[in-house]
Amino acid sequence: MHITLKRRLLPAWLAVASFALPTDALAQASDPAIELQVIPQSIDHDSLLLTWRKPDTRARIAGYEVFMDGELLDNAQSNARKYSPAQRYIDQFYADDVKNIHVKVAQHSFFVEGLAPASTHQYRVRAVLVDGSRSPDSAVVTARMANLPKLCDIVAQGARADGLTLNTAAIQKTIEQCPDGGIVRIPKGTFKSGAIFLKSHMTLELVEGATLLGSEHAEDYPLTSRRPASLINAIAPTGKAADDFGDIRIVGKGVIDGNGWKRQAGKEATDEIGRALPQYIAANNKSVLGDGILAAAQVKQALDEGLSAQVAYGQRRASLMTLHGVHRLYISGITLRNPAFHGAVVQNSENVVVNGIRVETFDANNGDGIEFGNSRNVSVMNSVFDTGDDCVNFAAGAGEDAIGRPPQQFAWIFNNYFRHGHGAVVIGSHTGAWIEDVLAEDNVINQTWSGLRAKSNSINGGGGRRIVYRDNAHRDTRREAFIITLDYADSNAVIDYRPAKISAKFEDILVQHNSVEFTDIASARRPPAYNAIVIRGDRKTNTLHERVVFNDLILVNAPPIRIDGLRNGELRDITFVDYAGQGEPWTITNAPGMSVVNVKQTISARTPPVSTAPARSTLP
Repeated sequence: MHITLKRRLLPAWLAVASFALPTDALAQASDPAIELQVIPQSIDHDSLLLTWRKPDTRARIAGYEVFMDGELLDNAQSNARKYSPAQRYIDQFYADDVKNIHVKVAQHSFFVEGLAPASTHQYRVRAVLVDGSRSPDSAVVTARMANLPKLCDIVAQGARADGLTLNTAAIQKTIEQCPDGGIVRIPKGTFKSGAIFLKSHMTLELVEGATLLGSEHAEDYPLTSRRPASLINAIAPTGKAADDFGDIRIVGKGVIDGNGWKRQAGKEATDEIGRALPQYIAANNKSVLGDGILAAAQVKQALDEGLSAQVAYGQRRASLMTLHGVHRLYISGITLRNPAFHGAVVQNSENVVVNGIRVETFDANNGDGIEFGNSRNVSVMNSVFDTGDDCVNFAAGAGEDAIGRPPQQFAWIFNNYFRHGHGAVVIGSHTGAWIEDVLAEDNVINQTWSGLRAKSNSINGGGGRRIVYRDNAHRDTRREAFIITLDYADSNAVIDYRPAKISAKFEDILVQHNSVEFTDIASARRPPAYNAIVIRGDRKTNTLHERVVFNDLILVNAPPIRIDGLRNGELRDITFVDYAGQGEPWTITNAPGMSVVNVKQTISARTPPVSTAPARSTLP
């Protein structure tokens, strides 16, 4: 079975041809071709980001070397240890893999800094193969650095770094007066602010040690349409749909803190590399007035206006960032922390790159990391997620009114470390205009509920298609490793749209070459009701998902697979290590054309199979 994804699966600047993944895509190649590019949005006066699409025939590649102007700069993994927040976590993940169970991820980006303004450089990359030999070099790419920009100082406009003064007016004035191409810099210190609005052709930089702290007062976030503005916005203050922005960069090593919820007293966490992580109260719509800060103020304001509790909670909390209608957006280095609602929301935008950020929203209610809605050509790389909800989420509107809107299309998610979260890569639940052409590869997932989570229902319509989830390693999986379902419901959602006439569904999905180590059920952190893989259609409308393939998986300490509502699916080359269930490791119903081939069980990662399920070409 082949699953063919449309042209330009990856971001448009890659200019890739059709991307076809047969189930034997791990075949070896003698001369792997490497497609190198400079990320245009990343180029400033002294640094840039390179990345490359690894060959589909990639099994023999051990790493990559990068050259500038004919000289070797470094290898990609060593470079990631210097510049990627995710790499230290990834290294620790494999150091803890004493049984050598997990799929090894490949690093395929490279950060270059210390360059001269307006200088021009040439780059090429080559693969280092497992036998020590080198591949042919990639084609050479050329990049010219930007001119030295104008620095615009918020302190000169009266901003004060005392964590108390409201600096909204000073920051906004700095933005408005900064010339095109300039940098609005947030220096060291804590600067409190309400909603600020960005403009085209600007950089917002938060230096290391800087914190942009959201005001705790609801009135500091004016309504844009039905929702309050976020702390940082690229959207017309009126909320009109005619937003059109270009070339916005949000960068630096500072923190954007939404001041949304109270901290969990005495429950601060230390992560896998010994770094302190803030932990927020796991509140909800019933406890928000006591557990929230900005969240409480905004909900109370809405209640005082006569809104219902459901609408107040679901529609009147501010996110950290809302970026709407932006062409060429670059977000890099920053830390997102403690939103009243979501982290970053990117809507109706194109050519978006998120590189090397931290998202620390655990366990803030609805604290998604990044949500992309009806956007095109987006990438998320080298980032760390510890979230109170989904990590990277894709949406495309809901219901009959979403039909005809642009889909969410072409996404590349790689080299990230996903920690807490309901799902690492999430398709839906708002699927009305379709979510299409997503490639998630070379990520490490640790302690999330699920790795790939595709969710919708009969009234949202549309769905997701042409999704590839490959070469990812998972540990301490709390629920289903992979779930594709049409029974999702959100208790906070307000159904203010016309239900779709045709149910949502998911089709043309390939999950290939992943390792998953489940939380030990004896530890009581994973309830026994969950399955390793869940596919669930909609029986009321007789809607089945179509052409979903799971190939080349290692499932450690896993419960069985449960499939109900799939046409022409396939389970192939799946190994259960220390199977946590009883009997056959799958239950399959309502699955015409289903194929199960070479599903086996072993008692450890390094011993021969002790029992093998019979190979079957089809199931009724």
